[in-house]
This record gives sequence, structure tokens and C-alpha cells, in this order.
Amino acid sequence: MKNVAFDLVLDEKTKKFDIAISEKFYWIGLGGLGIFLIIKWIFQYYMDINIEDVQLVNYVLFGFLICVGIGAIYGWVDYNGNNRIIKGFITFSKDEITINNARRYDLSEIKNLKFNVYDFKGKSINLISDGDPNRSYGGDNFVEFRYQNKQFKYQFVADSDSHRKLLIEKTIPEMKTKTEIKY
Repeated sequence: MKNVAFDLVLDEKTKKFDIAISEKFYWIGLGGLGIFLIIKWIFQYYMDINIEDVQLVNYVLFGFLICVGIGAIYGWVDYNGNNRIIKGFITFSKDEITINNARRYDLSEIKNLKFNVYDFKGKSINLISDGDPNRSYGGDNFVEFRYQNKQFKYQFVADSDSHRKLLIEKTIPEMKTKTEIKY
């Protein structure tokens, strides 16, 4: 059996409010349009002035519309993992789980081994384009186990559906001969 390796994810945000580029474009454009409509209503209702007659205002309005369009279109190709840090790798084999070729967990000593492997890079996650990225970066997969009375949980990235299926269909069945596995 061939060992299967995945990138490890440290699920930490690099910034407090780290949002995708597509979301930034979308919400700046939508917020600008909202503010424009409020200002237009105030000028028309209280001063009886139509600000759409000013050419510069029309250019700004058009810019906000372009921002909404760019955000919506970019959301179709953007991945949702902007706030994740990839650091190291995890390798699964029929005898052990290895972290960065340094830390080894022998399967015969592992208890309560649980896999949550449903995500892969490029998986559709959002069908409505509201500025959110529509594709997954593939990092919502977890392996959790108890080893020497300590609980461990690792998050990892599957590069493709076939990469994910290789773990599920080939490696995990071979690992079952050494320990009990739950999905």
C-alpha cells in the first residue's frame, strides 16, 4: 500500500476580519449603492434636487455597480480558505499516522480513531453568488484520535476528490486491520 499524504491546516485567522477579495468587492459595491440611494432620496425629498444630473455622480454609481459585478463573478472562481494557514503535512499508512515525518502514532496504540473526510479542493459550497467564494479550498477534513491518554485532532486538505477517495477507499480499509475506525 502506498502512503497517502495531506497538507495540515492550522485553523487560525491571519487577521480578525479576514474576508475574501470577492466579498470585499461585492460588499463595497453594495454598500456604496445603498449609501447612494439614501443620499439621492435625501436630496430629492428635502431639497428637490436630482443628483443624477451630475455626471460625476453617475460615474461613481457606475463604479459601485462594477464592484458588485466583479465581486459576484470573482466569487465563482475564488476559494474559501483565505484565513487558513497551511503548515506541514500528515501521512496515513496501514501501520501509523505521521506528522511532518517527525511525530509518529502507531495504529495499534491509537484509540477512538475518527475520520471526517468529505471536503476537497474545488468542491462547490455556495450556489448563490453573493460575493462569497463558491469553491472550497478542501480543508474541512479532520482526523481525531486518542493516543497515550491524550486527545489529538488534525485538520487536513484534500487536493481533489480522487485524493480524498484514495484515503477513504484504499487506506482506511487497510488501517481497520490495526484499530477501530469511525466516520
